[in-house]
Amino acid sequence: AALISLVRDQEINDLVVSIGDLERTFNNKSDHHYTWIFFSEDKFTDTFKKRVGEVVSGEAKFVQIPEEHWGIPEWVDRERFADSLEYLGAIGVGKGWMVSYRHMCRWNSGFFFEHEALKDYDYYWRVEPDVRFFCDLDYDPFSFMAKNELKYGFNMNILDDARSFPSLWRQTRKFLEQNPKLVHKDADLRWILDLSPGAGPRQEVGDLNFFRSDTYRAYFRHLDKNGGFFYERWGDAPVHTLAVALFLPKKDVHFFRDIGYQHGINMQCP
Repeated sequence: AALISLVRDQEINDLVVSIGDLERTFNNKSDHHYTWIFFSEDKFTDTFKKRVGEVVSGEAKFVQIPEEHWGIPEWVDRERFADSLEYLGAIGVGKGWMVSYRHMCRWNSGFFFEHEALKDYDYYWRVEPDVRFFCDLDYDPFSFMAKNELKYGFNMNILDDARSFPSLWRQTRKFLEQNPKLVHKDADLRWILDLSPGAGPRQEVGDLNFFRSDTYRAYFRHLDKNGGFFYERWGDAPVHTLAVALFLPKKDVHFFRDIGYQHGINMQCP
């Protein structure tokens, strides 16, 4: 298992706060000391590496994302993409004008689990810069997931701006119509069948092999070819939420209510 973070050099101050909290409450206790893997589209500076090395208790790895996972695919209409950036920015959709945010959402949706740096790992805990962890954990979430054969864990769902993904559910329905047998027979679909779901996790502990599955990869390819990560502003959070709801039985999903967590104004308190 590994602790992973997608981060830029300029976010180092926020990142060391997040690392410090999680080390204090979990990773620097008992015999955990899990490896931290940091991803960025640019090379990390020596200063960044030094500061991170001072606060992690396990090994730290620094990985540059390949261009083919961070660029604009050839099938995306550049003019339509530019119009989307301008429009979503003008109507006030959060980060709707940011090219880098589109790349980030696409990478988190379809490529992070494919990276060579994670090939020897089965589980990940996603940690973002400027999040806080408040409560001591007296158990190992990774071991807990493995023992109970869980595939996905979270502890907070936040509603995203519906204007950022107007066609996401429609494209998901289209995929399901073409691949009806891929929906898990014990999936809990009650809350999404007649909705356009926009809730997504802000705290993930997951099984990488779920995302590496043929089913999830096929779903992502369908979405990616549609171009919604660029023509709209599809977030990785609702994409993950839909995939988990559709392709996993409810028993494989866990709510980590005992992980005290804060991201901005949003907080989960046990």
